[in-house]
Amino acid sequence: MDANIANLVSAEQHAINIRNSNLQSLRSEIYNTVADSDSLLGTTSDTVHLLLNELSGFINKLATAQSLAEMRASATGLQMAIGHFEAKVSSGELQFPYQTKGLDTVNAEITARATGVNTILTSVL
Repeated sequence: MDANIANLVSAEQHAINIRNSNLQSLRSEIYNTVADSDSLLGTTSDTVHLLLNELSGFINKLATAQSLAEMRASATGLQMAIGHFEAKVSSGELQFPYQTKGLDTVNAEITARATGVNTILTSVL
């Protein structure tokens, strides 16, 4: 192997190792100061269930609305359940991790993980 290529590969591997180490440090800090992985997963599950329930209620009411007033009323449950988050984000009281990471990064992670899981499922189903 050419020495330049070996150095390039070594530098790339070093950068990967540093990134992985930094990621592990962040995960450890989150685990030690915010919550363990199971608690974070529980909160994520609660969030998804809340959104699924409230969004399905909204869409079902919206689908049968006959007037603008009924359309507005269909959003009441969803607004009561999650509307306060927008005010907290707007005031700076709350910032979600996806906002810090950036939408491009988050969308790439969602796409990569969904595709990876689906590839495995497709191969066995």
